[in-house]
Amino acid sequence: MGSHDEIMALEHRFWRAMQDGDVDDAISLLDTQSMSANAHGIHHFDPQTYRSMALSGDARITRFEFHDARVLFPTPDVAIASYRAKQAFTVDGHEQEMVVFDTTTWVRKDGRWLAAAHTETPAAEAGADAG
Repeated sequence: MGSHDEIMALEHRFWRAMQDGDVDDAISLLDTQSMSANAHGIHHFDPQTYRSMALSGDARITRFEFHDARVLFPTPDVAIASYRAKQAFTVDGHEQEMVVFDTTTWVRKDGRWLAAAHTETPAAEAGADAG
């Protein structure tokens, strides 16, 4: 079984890869079939589809911080990370910030943890302070 610190290090690594535009590193952390659910809908993708999505957008994370992180291990090879993230990003050259509540389901295959599912829910404005 993995540890809280191991899983949260993978979360940080994935977000850092997005921030740095390191699509190859982000892809190395994805399962062969993954999904995400956010305010824009549900997306199912393989690593190549993720590459196309990552390279096609004009949005880029510029900074992030995690708060209140917890990791559950329902089985030794499944980990579910949950946390509140404060993120800053640019869209069309304009800086924006938001607070979101995220979960990522990680599965261990052949000794490697891979992200299989990710959800992101924007915080309501009144409760948006990430401390």
